[in-house]
Amino acid sequence: KQWYQRRVAITAGRSAVVYPGEWAIAREDVEDDERLMGEIERTFGSDLKDQVIHLCNRSNDYLSKLPQKLLVQIASFLSLEDVIAMAHCSKAFRRCCLTDNLWRNIFLQHHKQITPEIEQLAAEHTWRKIFFTDKLRLQMLVSRQRSQMKQVVPIPMNGKEEIAVAEP
Repeated sequence: KQWYQRRVAITAGRSAVVYPGEWAIAREDVEDDERLMGEIERTFGSDLKDQVIHLCNRSNDYLSKLPQKLLVQIASFLSLEDVIAMAHCSKAFRRCCLTDNLWRNIFLQHHKQITPEIEQLAAEHTWRKIFFTDKLRLQMLVSRQRSQMKQVVPIPMNGKEEIAVAEP
């Protein structure tokens, strides 16, 4: 087998200087150059060829490759409209925008404190649902939850056991 070295320069525009054994190709023309695409695929494989095409088309998405926890932290600084718009960008962003951690952070930004009753409601539903529930409905849910937390305690009266409701 004979081994040779070839250099490919992908440039923003047409390059004036091309050295022997070198290809100089404008970024826009890379995908259309069948000889170059065949050479890249034979040498490096189809995965790298696809990456080169994405880089040349400027469509490589580095944000969606970040860890979910970091994406949630970044999305926490966005406005509510931007979070909703971000959910429409890709599947990875949609998963990020539907996480309970993000909506808990957003709820905390708007309400400043989280009571244990709200924590329990969020565990039953989702933080997103709790956030979009208006304050009156939220107060009603909290009071309903408090009434469900009342315990039934047997209290003996007149020699018979009667049941009375007592607060914990």
